[in-house]
Order: sequence, then C-alpha cells, then structure tokens
Amino acid sequence: MQTKIGRGLALAALAASIAGFAPRAVADDETSRVKGETIADSATVTATVEAVDLDKRIVTLKGENGEISDLKVGKEVKNLAQVKKGDQVVATFHEAIAYEVFKPGTAMPGANEAMVAERAKHGEKPAAGVAQVDSVTATITAIDKEKSKVTLKGPEGHSVTVKVKDPKKLEGVSVGDLVQLTYTQALAISVKPAAAK
Repeated sequence: MQTKIGRGLALAALAASIAGFAPRAVADDETSRVKGETIADSATVTATVEAVDLDKRIVTLKGENGEISDLKVGKEVKNLAQVKKGDQVVATFHEAIAYEVFKPGTAMPGANEAMVAERAKHGEKPAAGVAQVDSVTATITAIDKEKSKVTLKGPEGHSVTVKVKDPKKLEGVSVGDLVQLTYTQALAISVKPAAAK
C-alpha cells in the first residue's frame, strides 16, 4: 500500500507540473465538484519483420528508420508461428493524466489501481493489449499563490508540495478541497500480414 500511495503522490506532482493541476473554474453538480482536465498523448511505431527464429523465440525487426533489432518473445505469446517475414508489427502507446477537484465532503481520500490485459486467440496473428490505471485522491492542505505551489496530503498521511504550471488554475481552489488524479497507460501491439505484391 505504501508503494501505491507514494506512486499516487508522485502522480500528483507529475500532473501538477504538466497539467497545471487546478480546475478550469467551471462549477458542476451544484458547486460540489469543479471540472478538471485530461491531457493525453499517443505514439505509434511500426516495424517490419525481417526474420523469425521459432526455436530461440527471437523476432528480428527493421524499424521505420532502417535500424535492425532483435526482440526476444516470451512464451506468453502463443501464436509466434503465425509471424512471417514481411509482416508489420505495430505498437501504440497511450498515456493520459486526468484530474478533478472536489469540494470537502463530496469525495474521500484514497488510492486504487487496475490492470487489464488481453491477447490474440489461438491461430490468429499475435496481438496483445495491456492497460494500467492508477488513481489517488489527495487533500489540499496548503496553497501558496505567490509561489504557485500546492501541498497535497495523500490518504496515508504523506504530503508532497507541487508547483502549479498555470497559476490561473488556482482560482476557485481552496485548502480542504480534494484532488482526484488518474494516470492511465495503455500499450497495444499487433502483427499485420505483409502487403500483397
């Protein structure tokens, strides 16, 4: 649990520096909640299969930049025999940070995490996806508007002070408000057949 809380407070610091931390000052639900913001980014990389060594479970890939690399494939990949020279391996990584500020009494401090994973069915080209979601709700214990800093206290009592990127977002935020931060990471990998010649 300590690791989860520490990660949650680190998440708070990361979100504060990237997103500006505080809400857009738009009230919702009879001013009990202030709408937050989500910042997301995605990247997709494609590589071409140059060779497959089934005995050693090594796939040789040629990246978009022409660089060749070997990838050791674990036994959890059941359909490696379906991968052929010329196939395209596509990997997409998605990352998002979302936050919302709640007025006291409308949310409770806490932390949780969830993970979901899935892979291709037997006989299909290999594919897999995994998503990890970490969430922490911390209480604002101090606000220094001059220095644009906020101190957050996590559910286990640990505190962290973070610098807010955009000081204007501190408007409408008060000591005692709760900040719910959600960090999502997702990775999807698929293999597509080589294009017909």
